[in-house]
Amino acid sequence: MLPQVLFPGVARVFDQFGILKSIQESVRPIQKETLRWPDGSVLARLRRSKALSEAFDLPPIFFERQECVAVLYNSLQDKSKVRIDARVVRLQHTETSVKVFLADGTYEEGDIVVGADGVHSLTRQLMWNYAAKEEPGAVPESDKTAIFSQYKGVFGVTNQGDLPDIGDADTNVVLGDGSTKLLFTQPGIAYWGITWKDEYSCPPKPYKPSLDEQEQVGERFKDVKMAENLTFGDLWKNKSRSAVLNIEEGILDTWHAGRIVLVGDSAHKVSTAPSSTPIANTSIKMTADLGIGANIAIESAVTLCNLLQKSIHSPTHHPTAAELAALFSAYQAKRHKRAKAFVDLCGRVTRMRSYAGFWSYFFLTRIATLPWMVAYQTDRFVDAWSEAPKLEYVGTRTINEDAEGWTRNNKVKSGNALMVYMVVTAVVGVGMWYAARLRYG
Repeated sequence: MLPQVLFPGVARVFDQFGILKSIQESVRPIQKETLRWPDGSVLARLRRSKALSEAFDLPPIFFERQECVAVLYNSLQDKSKVRIDARVVRLQHTETSVKVFLADGTYEEGDIVVGADGVHSLTRQLMWNYAAKEEPGAVPESDKTAIFSQYKGVFGVTNQGDLPDIGDADTNVVLGDGSTKLLFTQPGIAYWGITWKDEYSCPPKPYKPSLDEQEQVGERFKDVKMAENLTFGDLWKNKSRSAVLNIEEGILDTWHAGRIVLVGDSAHKVSTAPSSTPIANTSIKMTADLGIGANIAIESAVTLCNLLQKSIHSPTHHPTAAELAALFSAYQAKRHKRAKAFVDLCGRVTRMRSYAGFWSYFFLTRIATLPWMVAYQTDRFVDAWSEAPKLEYVGTRTINEDAEGWTRNNKVKSGNALMVYMVVTAVVGVGMWYAARLRYG
């Protein structure tokens, strides 16, 4: 229920769809970004959104996901091919196609199946079943345990009403005490979330808490500060809707088999991840804290679309299994490194924000807020988003692609830029920690 952040790359794709302008008119660009101590007081004022706005001539957009889905659906010129009341039960490969059988007894037949059905993806399981029978060894056993959960989250929406003034277009991140707290605002509305460490489960178990269990969560966090003059209890008792969820995480090594290919959360799930050391090699973890997950999923879909468009030689061309295997391999090769780079970065952010160890506290409160470090981080984000893919066969409409963010000639490509950022911050932090140990014991 937290709003989805549309970063410049995805905003450009939505502009290609012709829906960006209507989205922009329905939201207010972020005015203030605040990093807060656990007591709600201000640690630092940030300007990442402003820097991205200046670089791309386009502000990051905070947009509720339900509204985003509605805009995408309503913009379809032909809705007749969208089956919103259908449930997949099985897949069947033929010599030249794949059939998708539905619960109502009907089936659809085509060249490929794209599994964009989320972290508990049925398509992924059907792909594994197919691979086990027809392509032994194509999917590594490690993929069966690549997705897991170890955090829970409570998310919701509150009408600001009689709440203290918390701004009309602000973001707030509250640090520490074993959890991460997020508060975003738009005129009259507050979106909020808390994530905390829970029991480890692999594979993730479906979780549907009772109303009593949800109220217990509200009671547990009621005194947590979300700002100087606002507690979680204030938001909870005035909420219009909320949910308590398991938060899954992980990334697969193999995203395709046969005529089936995975996109988005079915292949790389954004979530939180704990760690005893923030500089560990944890490249399979991703967090919701930066609002990047859906952006990476859409980028993967765009990359797949570009490759498919190039492979269509005529309206009657039907790719062979061999052609699809090569195309899907190219798709995964283009996406895996970038997805892992963002996954790794986001996982580190969550661990630091929840103070998972002294180093997390020290780095985030003593190093990460230094002006030169903030500038470096922001510049690397601009580098990363400048490399975001767009549809190569559709023009843009309102985007200013002459803006510096789109045209900069990166010395370090996006995935490597994120890796360089992580290495630099780790080396600097460890050096300062070691110096402190030498000085103070």
